[in-house]
Amino acid sequence: MCGIFGVVGVRKAAEWTVIGLHGIQHRAIDYAGIVSSDGSQFYRKAGKGIVRQVFTKQEDTDGLHGKDALGHIRYPTVTDDEGRENIQPIVGSYAGRPIAIAHNGNLTNTEELAKLVPAAKLHTSMDTEYILRLLEMRATGNIEADLASVLPMLRGSFALGILLPDCLIAVADKSGNRPLSLGTLDGGYCVSSETCAFPNVGAKYLSDVDPGTMVIIKGGKCSVTHFAQPDEKRCRFEGIYYSHPASLVFGEDVGDFRMAIGRKLEELFPVVGADVVTAIPDSSNLMAQGYGESRRSGVYAPILISRSHYVGRTFIAATQAKRDIEVAQKFTFAAQKIAGKKIVVVDDSVVRGTTLPKIVTELLDLGAKQVHIRIGSPPIMYPCHYGINTPTRDELISVSLTPEAICRKIGADSLEFLPLEVLKTMSPNQERFCFSCMTGDYW
Repeated sequence: MCGIFGVVGVRKAAEWTVIGLHGIQHRAIDYAGIVSSDGSQFYRKAGKGIVRQVFTKQEDTDGLHGKDALGHIRYPTVTDDEGRENIQPIVGSYAGRPIAIAHNGNLTNTEELAKLVPAAKLHTSMDTEYILRLLEMRATGNIEADLASVLPMLRGSFALGILLPDCLIAVADKSGNRPLSLGTLDGGYCVSSETCAFPNVGAKYLSDVDPGTMVIIKGGKCSVTHFAQPDEKRCRFEGIYYSHPASLVFGEDVGDFRMAIGRKLEELFPVVGADVVTAIPDSSNLMAQGYGESRRSGVYAPILISRSHYVGRTFIAATQAKRDIEVAQKFTFAAQKIAGKKIVVVDDSVVRGTTLPKIVTELLDLGAKQVHIRIGSPPIMYPCHYGINTPTRDELISVSLTPEAICRKIGADSLEFLPLEVLKTMSPNQERFCFSCMTGDYW
């Protein structure tokens, strides 16, 4: 999973892009990069770490000249080749001019694309580079026509930001699997993977980039070109886990959706007589709040479990060893509020099963009377091929263990998942959403 933020037609574009990327930092923590344009030349800075680690000084953005900029934050969904700079935006040459591409998603036909692009032309191990090289190889100077030629060759998921000296282009594949939105900013425009970044820079949300379209921002104007018939498969996990609760994603208020999940969990799986309801923060905070609304299953206690914001999202850490270490450092417990209590713990999902056992063990060690787990998604049974790092079924705890077995393993008194059929009924136009990680139905 990655994040894109770009600005066009605005003074100090790179500075605004740093702020915008920081606003979507929850999407990726491994790499950050920005390319800016002064109308003829490109300037680039990129590195390993979060945005504030890569852009630490004023000089870091002072060297990124121009009124246009494109930024990217990345976490690898495949094993990186350590000998290559797998950082975006990736820069190349298109029809004698510089071009930069930032990509959120995963291409699923890289073996096919590898037959079209000579290996000698590839300088990274990122699937994004195939898009760049194909554009370079087919360059006519008409970027709209060349994109219309290249984009239908791609399979899988791709939301793109493409920067040229005279324009910024936002692209959504025909599935619309990953979010991408357009906003207005100080007489110019910006694009972002999530709308929660817009208020941070004073931008106003304008619209989503529709599936199968490219939005070309040039000369202070936007034009829309359709390159594929929409066949929507929007990621359902975006609303459950990935997206910020302040975002509007796929036309849906993420915070409202999570509250509704919590209410539905309590309706289906109450724990009558529970003392408190708490979340494993942060993605499930509003789910727990929704669960506790009725007070039939306990009172919502937001500070029972707190998380350190100096530790990133453990799900997107690169290795299992790193995930284990970060979980151990991540949570703090209000011990005085736990002893003797019957507790309901709400979490957004169970993927690898890294976090839950440690949470339950700690609560019981601190004297909890009972611990009941409620999960705001169905069991994750299949790897995602579209931009989330769950590459094999062996990593997914729900593949090898039933909910009852997981409950026994983690030591909880009960464990319930939101049923898939219920999640689908909560999804407007459910046929437009992707549930592949829950069903194994790929597209």
